[in-house]
Amino acid sequence: MLKLLFLTLVSISQIAFSYEDPNKYPDLDEKFYSLSIQEPSQKVGYFVGDIIQRQIKLSIQEPYKLIEESLPIVGYEKRYRGQLLGITLREVVKNQRKDFLELNLTYQIFTNNTVAKPAFITADYYRVINKNKPDEVLKIRVPELTIAVSPIAIFGSVKVEDDMSDLRGPFLIDARKYEMNIYKSLFILTIFLFVLIYIYTRFTILPGFKKIFLPIYRQFKKNKDIKIEDMIRIIHNGLDRFIDASLFEKNLQDLYKTNESFKNIDQELKIFFKISNQKLFTKEKNSDEKIKNWLMDFCFHLHLCEKKLPIKSVDLKIIKI
Repeated sequence: MLKLLFLTLVSISQIAFSYEDPNKYPDLDEKFYSLSIQEPSQKVGYFVGDIIQRQIKLSIQEPYKLIEESLPIVGYEKRYRGQLLGITLREVVKNQRKDFLELNLTYQIFTNNTVAKPAFITADYYRVINKNKPDEVLKIRVPELTIAVSPIAIFGSVKVEDDMSDLRGPFLIDARKYEMNIYKSLFILTIFLFVLIYIYTRFTILPGFKKIFLPIYRQFKKNKDIKIEDMIRIIHNGLDRFIDASLFEKNLQDLYKTNESFKNIDQELKIFFKISNQKLFTKEKNSDEKIKNWLMDFCFHLHLCEKKLPIKSVDLKIIKI
């Protein structure tokens, strides 16, 4: 809504500027400024889409200063007595030299007729202000440019390509800048895809962090005959290597300080230590297959926590020991 309001205000301001009375401000005395204009060499034979360029050099003497808001606005379409002329200002390049301001104005034609007709870029009025008297605003008149717009083909012709003027070249689009934008976009997209894959994939495919539990998980999947006691010892060893110390249930906080993601499986860690105590230090027996499957899932959750990936609460496995 705000964007629409802003565009509306800009449009209104441009229309107001286009209808501004040239006689509203007096002319600046020529002794206080110098103006030179380099006009295009071609004055006739223009068609729809053609480009016209003007170079204006303006030097203003003290105590006057140019009001830059009075300079031409890109996108402004020239009017005469309120009617659109079909000539739009496409680009304004300002170069502030030491002694003068250089303006390179590029216009594009968007009008045509069945017969050759005159067209012109209306006069512009640049305003200046007296530095010593802020209420004194004067204007500098930039003369109009008269050209001739020609028809694309002979009136009534059916085969336009046979009657098109030799002066009219084909519409050419410079694809190089668009190709560079495409290449840059593809490069950035590729980087973002790799980053997203690295963040959201559940398996490690890029280096850059400790990879302790993923190899263990793959080892368990590959070796179906591995004993539960060996699985427990390997996981213990992995946890010890992760914190560079011996990990027990009583010092789980050391693991959480190293990586807070392990808090998400706090209950599973406590169950693991109970299984470890039961299998390694007591003679109690439970379903080996059930515990082996749980240890597989637990090891994978350790990998996710190591990689700081989220774990859904429904994926947590709770078994009775």
